[in-house]
Amino acid sequence: MRDELHLTFEYKISDDLGVTHYLLSYPRIRDNIRFAAYHPRHLADGPGAGMTTPSLEASVKQAAAVGSEPSRCGFELSRNILLGVRESRARRPDLVVQFGTYLLDHHAQRLGHEVWNVYEQVLIALLEHGKQPSEGRGKSKRAVSTGESEPLATAQDYCNILALQFPKSLRVKRLEAMLWEAKGELDMAMADYEEILKEDPNHLAALKRQVALLRSRGRAGDAASKLVEHVEVVSRTRTRGCS
Repeated sequence: MRDELHLTFEYKISDDLGVTHYLLSYPRIRDNIRFAAYHPRHLADGPGAGMTTPSLEASVKQAAAVGSEPSRCGFELSRNILLGVRESRARRPDLVVQFGTYLLDHHAQRLGHEVWNVYEQVLIALLEHGKQPSEGRGKSKRAVSTGESEPLATAQDYCNILALQFPKSLRVKRLEAMLWEAKGELDMAMADYEEILKEDPNHLAALKRQVALLRSRGRAGDAASKLVEHVEVVSRTRTRGCS
């Protein structure tokens, strides 16, 4: 019974961003929820349905043959690179930003429902570069007016798009909290994580970020208390589920 409840909950999370049928293969992977929504080897819908995705190494090598320029690589190869990063769980934010922004700028409609997951993947990659100077792209009006770095300004734009499309999604709320963190607004991030945990006390990703933020601010005791509180909530939930 516990596994059935857990599976249903995870299934509903994936549905927030329009993907409702891949997560069945990953019923117990909560922390990797943002990428678990993709089938690992085959494209189940959209362009190229039924085709096997090339490996990341093969796609990167193919891109290098044309100078690794997204506009020369085109839609299919750029998409395969993003799929390859997700499948291999490689930490390559450089590739995700380079080829993902190209897809969103030039082929968003062609991505179909997959576009929401690409927005999320690129947003997270942008956060890793949020304090680095932009390269190769002029500053947007938003970046100039707010004083944000170009990656953070673009990440905020993508987050706004997702929030409009999925206003009640906890998955998007977590992205908003991550954005606050990247901007150094830690109190705002903590408040967003707290909202997530009030709605879903078992949201491990939000809990981990809260604990990490408390520790980074020298509040090790509060971090420990938060972990104990989480264990108690999980224990009560399991007790109710078995009764």
